[in-house]
Amino acid sequence: MTAGPGARRRAPPSFSSVLAELEGARGDPERIARPFAYPFAAAEPPADAAAAPASAWDQAFAWVETVGEPIAEAPRAAPRPAAPPVEPAPPLTDDPEAIAAELKLSDATTLADLRRTRRRFMWINHPDRRPDAPRDVANRRVAIANMLIDRAEAALTSKSRR
Repeated sequence: MTAGPGARRRAPPSFSSVLAELEGARGDPERIARPFAYPFAAAEPPADAAAAPASAWDQAFAWVETVGEPIAEAPRAAPRPAAPPVEPAPPLTDDPEAIAAELKLSDATTLADLRRTRRRFMWINHPDRRPDAPRDVANRRVAIANMLIDRAEAALTSKSRR
């Protein structure tokens, strides 16, 4: 049975009230109102640990021991080949023609291609990702690339409207 939308839910007890309740009931489990309502109240091991039922792990280990065969070791993966050397980044320039060549806008034939080109360029050239570049040069490069891509998008959109 669920409570209606206007029913009030009882707020959970505060940590300090739980501690006070446990402190007051120390040694007398009957004084604890709900012994299993608090996870740490039930964490105490049973008084007679030998009489406690075996855990799932104990049962699994016992099963492995009855099988008698050791578990085979997993085959090892072949070592990965060494990564190719990273080419040093070309010197940064804020020349619009150089940036246009870097963007390869002539290869982009759809709006999706242009958006992908913009994201790739920003990923590589964003001022926060290029500590090797002066911030003002990186900002100009990003602004020029955005302008060039915006022009290419406008040209592509106007071409498709004709």
